[in-house]
Amino acid sequence: MTVYIDVLIVMNTYISYFTLRAVCRLLHTEVRFQRLAAASVIGGITSLAAVIDTEIPVSLLLKSALTAFIVLTAFGFGNFRLFAVRSFVSIAVGMLICGAAVLIHEFTGSDFIFSANGYVYLNISALVLVISSAVIYGVLTLLRRIFDSADAAAHVTLTIENLGNSAEISALSDSGNFLRDFLTGRPVIICRKDAVKRVLPPYLRGETRDIAGIRLIPMRTASGSAVVAAFRPERITVRLHDADKQLDALVAVSEDAFVNESFDAVVSSKLLK
Repeated sequence: MTVYIDVLIVMNTYISYFTLRAVCRLLHTEVRFQRLAAASVIGGITSLAAVIDTEIPVSLLLKSALTAFIVLTAFGFGNFRLFAVRSFVSIAVGMLICGAAVLIHEFTGSDFIFSANGYVYLNISALVLVISSAVIYGVLTLLRRIFDSADAAAHVTLTIENLGNSAEISALSDSGNFLRDFLTGRPVIICRKDAVKRVLPPYLRGETRDIAGIRLIPMRTASGSAVVAAFRPERITVRLHDADKQLDALVAVSEDAFVNESFDAVVSSKLLK
């Protein structure tokens, strides 16, 4: 079978991008598009290793090393544990994709799709691949807008209870709030600090240096990046359709958040469903 280098590179650029997006989803990590795009291009170029005829152990080592380099480009190093987890998940997702390609090839007996050295190849032209990808992206964008319109921003009232105190605040329901705690996966509600001062743990009130129960959450907004302190209150209640719903989330506080707004916090609309 003839392998076209342009198709091989373009196909694996796409696959690398969706693999990295899957890693972001699984590990509740947000990464700038520019870094994902750069790492995906590297993934496409390094797919040329698919044409190298090597033994399986050598191929696996080469694939693992190249994947680690792609992960480093996309996420940075951070620390060894985090880097190892991201690399492992990336390799696992890649193996699932390649495994799917092998199954399709085995069941259909067709040369339309096959896998070599951990990379996937489709026997189609690069032009067809780009056009079909554009159509799929357009459909997904349209569906995303439809679903987002159903999650139109609205104000809700949250009651936060902690340490025998409670605070009732107005929150904006926002479908664009994807902030989560990396370790637990819990969604994070971003609040103006003054609005919830009655329920803050002693550390956030400046009464102690004991940081037990405090989480540091990296946050990226249109105006830049920051790290905010968060805690898990004893109870968060929201009133929806004449019924109360308990929310399992962290509360992150910021001194200057929503100072000139008509609301005190932002909560993910998906958390309210």
